[in-house]
Amino acid sequence: MAAILAAVLLGQYFIYQHRGLKRLNYTLILKRRDCGGVIAGSGAVVEAFEDEELELIEEIDNAKLLPLPWVRTEISCSRWLTFHGSRDTRKDDTQKGLISGIFTLRSRQKCRRTWKIKAEKRGMFTLDDVSVTVSDLFGLVRSARVIRLGQQLRILPTPAEIEPGEMSGDAFIGDIPVRRFVLPDPFVISGAREYTGREPMNRIHWAQSARSGSLMVYCNEFTTERRVLILLNIQRSFHGERQQMSVPVLEALIKGAAYMMERCTQSHTEFALSVNSPQPILPTPGEGYGHKMNCLRMLAELSGECGEHIDDHISRLNFRDHTDVVFISSFLDDKCSEVLRSLSENGTCVSVFSTEIEDADFCEVWHIRKKMLR
Repeated sequence: MAAILAAVLLGQYFIYQHRGLKRLNYTLILKRRDCGGVIAGSGAVVEAFEDEELELIEEIDNAKLLPLPWVRTEISCSRWLTFHGSRDTRKDDTQKGLISGIFTLRSRQKCRRTWKIKAEKRGMFTLDDVSVTVSDLFGLVRSARVIRLGQQLRILPTPAEIEPGEMSGDAFIGDIPVRRFVLPDPFVISGAREYTGREPMNRIHWAQSARSGSLMVYCNEFTTERRVLILLNIQRSFHGERQQMSVPVLEALIKGAAYMMERCTQSHTEFALSVNSPQPILPTPGEGYGHKMNCLRMLAELSGECGEHIDDHISRLNFRDHTDVVFISSFLDDKCSEVLRSLSENGTCVSVFSTEIEDADFCEVWHIRKKMLR
């Protein structure tokens, strides 16, 4: 009996040692759902917003006759990706998390497991690899294989929690009346005036003409479009351009920029984004949902490192092409105050969004709430 038992143990050991990982297929799918459909990002990058729930589907297929009583998988990913049921409270950008799963597969059996994950902060994350370990009935064999995944996940920032009533109702709109422009805006009617004989017939205001007893024509306003410059400063302090900003402050400032993008998109206002990152983001005006998404992708990929001093960055910008400037920063030095005050005195609408600045004598300061990340 001892010899038979030893032969069985030795036989199954060699079988699982050499055949355990043969024809064992592993597939991992990362997706998000929006209005019932699956939406992925451009190329191989999956896009989602902060605190949005995604599905991580891992599928393992035992395509051979040999049953596998114990299969263990370990997925390597960022700790900012919180899996349902995870209680790990140590959060750091450099740390990695491991998500383990255990399967039991009969011969020619396929098993699928779905994880619910949620990203706690914006950024670019990668599901690096998965380790698949196979064991025999008695735990004598430990055959492992590492599968490179390289699945990228781009988490876009969500707007800051700022009450709409805190902002002026006419601060950001698509068109504003001006004293004089090249041509009047045919869509903005301010009243009626007497007919001079030079106006075309389609400009006659028939209702007003009937009331006054003489021909009257539409009177149009001269308008120009608003263009907003969102200036995001990721410098930690006046003397700390080489030190990274704390995560809660940085994320709050980025959410403030996302809030202004959302507000401009809703009011059909052109806006441009500028950031003093290592590769500075120069202002490129645009409008609409597509432009907003491109800017959000830039914010999602910010590393948090400052590329140049805010004084040098702001001195290279051309403010003449913008009617509004939104300065988002954790501090306000003398040079920035001087530039923003000069813009405000020359008719530019200036606003400051911050987590630390309390007051500015040339414009109103709006506070951004910081999210407490664990």
